[in-house]
Amino acid sequence: MDIKAIQDDIRSEWLQFEGLMKEALWSKSDLLNSINTYLLDNKGKQVRPLLSLLAARALGNPGRLTIACSVVSEMIHTATLLHDDVADEATQRRGVDTVQYKYNPAASVLTGDYWLAKSLTLIVSERNMEVMGFFTKAVEELSEGELFQMQKASSLDTTEEDYYRIIAQKTSSLFIAAIKSSVFTMGASPEVLTKMEQYAYHLGLAFQIRDDIFDYTPQLNTGKPTGGDVKEKKLTLPLIAALKAAGEEERELMLDAIRFAGYEDDKLAEQAFALVEKYNGNAVAQSALEYQCNMAQECLMSLPDSIYRDHLVELTRYMGSREK
Repeated sequence: MDIKAIQDDIRSEWLQFEGLMKEALWSKSDLLNSINTYLLDNKGKQVRPLLSLLAARALGNPGRLTIACSVVSEMIHTATLLHDDVADEATQRRGVDTVQYKYNPAASVLTGDYWLAKSLTLIVSERNMEVMGFFTKAVEELSEGELFQMQKASSLDTTEEDYYRIIAQKTSSLFIAAIKSSVFTMGASPEVLTKMEQYAYHLGLAFQIRDDIFDYTPQLNTGKPTGGDVKEKKLTLPLIAALKAAGEEERELMLDAIRFAGYEDDKLAEQAFALVEKYNGNAVAQSALEYQCNMAQECLMSLPDSIYRDHLVELTRYMGSREK
């Protein structure tokens, strides 16, 4: 997947996105500016703003409000990562040192707070209550999803229904805000707005299921440590499916191992990998992933035919693949 080639087809909008984000993040604090530069120099694929701008471009020529929506989606996402890295005591993300490791945990938390505050300040400055509502709802959902996942990690009784609720709140919510806000600013009809909200919902689920499959696929060598979810006592779809297929005794042994293991217990990860492989947990998750991608792709037919819609289809198909 050549993300750069896709960005080049919306080069004008992408340059505006990058410029507005730098402008919005500027601070009088030299330390904060240093951390912000570090984050921008080590950014990820920036999937949410890319989807946001492609969806908008499929409907016309985006203005400042649309660009602002793409910026806000990335700023909120980055804020959640900065907070997550502290909670997880993560030393690396995308192969580079995290802010909490390179600087200190307090710097990561406060920078996350700053990015979140600046994102909301930016969207408030645009004076559009509907768009503001899309993003404030996403922040609310993100918080609830994270806390519900913590609750389920403590009780170790996450069902498949619980899992979908968690990833809908933690992942789909921001995809919805990013995409729904951008098409709204383009004057989309109610029918297109509804279909694109559904697209974002299904794609967000697919995005997270894919990530959860990678966590149980050490042989893929994605560059990201595997086994982190089970070490954090988070039950995701591959393991949930395996536990459902296992016998009662085997299931209880696995849950006890999770319950009493320490975070650095690599044997726990190996035990979970073995159970997932034995009961085809990844295959079950892959089937669910492909279903969500198909549902998402169907929704894209509400957009006019264009190279921008083609890119959205391409990204959706990529999400259903096992490529990293």
